[in-house]
Amino acid sequence: MEAGARPPVCNDPFEDWVRAPISRDDLDARVRALQNRLDSRQIPTLDSAGTLTFGSHSITVSNVQTELMELLIEHFGEVVYRHELAQRLAERVQRPTRNSLDLHIMRLRRRLASTDLVIRTAWGRGYALEVEAR
Repeated sequence: MEAGARPPVCNDPFEDWVRAPISRDDLDARVRALQNRLDSRQIPTLDSAGTLTFGSHSITVSNVQTELMELLIEHFGEVVYRHELAQRLAERVQRPTRNSLDLHIMRLRRRLASTDLVIRTAWGRGYALEVEAR
């Protein structure tokens, strides 16, 4: 944008403007911010074979992990209460222990390490599947 020109109104969260000249660092920062906005609107997909896809990343998860991921994806970006996840786990595992859910969440976190997704703990409530902040 030319110096002294009136800035446009940006109604789209994926639109941005700058005044020329701009440093390369400032331009890179704005591009990263726009990319983060775009990434945060994508939702992961999970097929019946247990393949989770998000952006350009795909991983496979076990049948039990698929059940848990379905619930986390259904409420993507929101907290899923621990008792809801434990109930879903109980449908797949005979006599699950209290630590069973913790173990499966730990394993899912390891599997998700190669993606841009993380499972965050909401202490005293449950877990949320979110895009990892860069």
